[in-house]
Amino acid sequence: MKYTCIDLKYAKLHIAKTQKFRTINVKVLLQDEIKKEDITKRNLLTDYLTLTTKKYKTKKELALKIQELYSLFVSSYNSRIGNYLVTRFDMSLLNPKYTEEGMLEESFELLHEIIFNPNEEDNSFDTKLFNIVKKDLKTEIETFKENPKMYSIAKMFENMNKDKPYAYQGFGYLKDLEAITPCNLYTYYKELLNKSLIDIYVIGDVSIEEITKLVKEKLNFKTFKKEKKDIYIYHDKVRKRAKEVIEEADFNQSKLAIGCKLLNLTDFERKYVINLYSMILGGGFNSKFMQVIREKESLAYYITSSVNKADNILLIQSGISYENYKKVLTNIKNIMKNMQKGDVNDLELTNVKTEYLSILEESYDNIDNIIENYIAKNLLNLDDYETKKEMIMKVTKEDIINVSKKVFLDTIYLLKGVNNEKN
Repeated sequence: MKYTCIDLKYAKLHIAKTQKFRTINVKVLLQDEIKKEDITKRNLLTDYLTLTTKKYKTKKELALKIQELYSLFVSSYNSRIGNYLVTRFDMSLLNPKYTEEGMLEESFELLHEIIFNPNEEDNSFDTKLFNIVKKDLKTEIETFKENPKMYSIAKMFENMNKDKPYAYQGFGYLKDLEAITPCNLYTYYKELLNKSLIDIYVIGDVSIEEITKLVKEKLNFKTFKKEKKDIYIYHDKVRKRAKEVIEEADFNQSKLAIGCKLLNLTDFERKYVINLYSMILGGGFNSKFMQVIREKESLAYYITSSVNKADNILLIQSGISYENYKKVLTNIKNIMKNMQKGDVNDLELTNVKTEYLSILEESYDNIDNIIENYIAKNLLNLDDYETKKEMIMKVTKEDIINVSKKVFLDTIYLLKGVNNEKN
């Protein structure tokens, strides 16, 4: 695979040339330092842009055009990564060598239409379509509480620090939604195109020259170049005693969400050691959490841990019966304390290294995952594939024990089920 990065001044173009896949995938990323008040507007905007365009004014017309392009796939969505809000426009198409000549240019033309020529008139989005999209987003925001797992995690982050980006609600806020109009959303859209940091990723059996030419013609943003701020969120202090919050909800199963702050990690620890620590702690069936809390003690329906590198947070999630809450919490604390004291053996470390490398290998068998790896590498300053394989093998038991002392229990949130609980 040949990877090339080209500075187009207004954007960086990343091309991964490979003959391994039959499709060509394109991802356009617009990145901005996150503001809480922008989240709802951004969600409403991306939903609107992919429904119709100025040329294809109805959902049916756009759907027919997509079908003409051999069922081309186009989507858009938003995600928060640390201090940044990232808007993506994704496109996947069959390589023209399997369809017909000209399909690549036509596909890029459609992506141009979606991003740059929305369904608008007199600097305002179409009112009828806008109201449909706004109603759908309102429903998403209102029904968010009906997902106990997602809701418990969101509430935990809110209690950790409501002013930090990790506490912002991904769907947005009803209060902000009410204030959005077709006119002010269009104004925001124009600002977004002009102020965002742009990265464009293309992967497939492509000509670098042809892709560069198409991107310059069809994805020529007018944004000005600006300095990118640090994407990582850091913690300058930790609680001496974890904050504990219990709320009741009309669910069968209680949901436990625990946030741990990661403090003063080295570059090596953030890239590699903390991943293996989390995998040993709660990363799968053979993890300490699963073997002790679920299998031996039968105290949880499930229990996992995962790392959010950009937020410097380790997240623990579990589904439990409320009657077992204190026992589960005690076990979690004991397991984490024991790891700080050296409870890590050679077999555990060998097993998670093998699992890590297997997951890494599998990720390069999927075209979308390859692009995501490049995106993560560039956004989070991670290493390439070969470096990852080499560095993960250098992690020692002492590294795991040392990093365990940099994991601080911060916020414990329990969404207590009030109905008769059952698995």
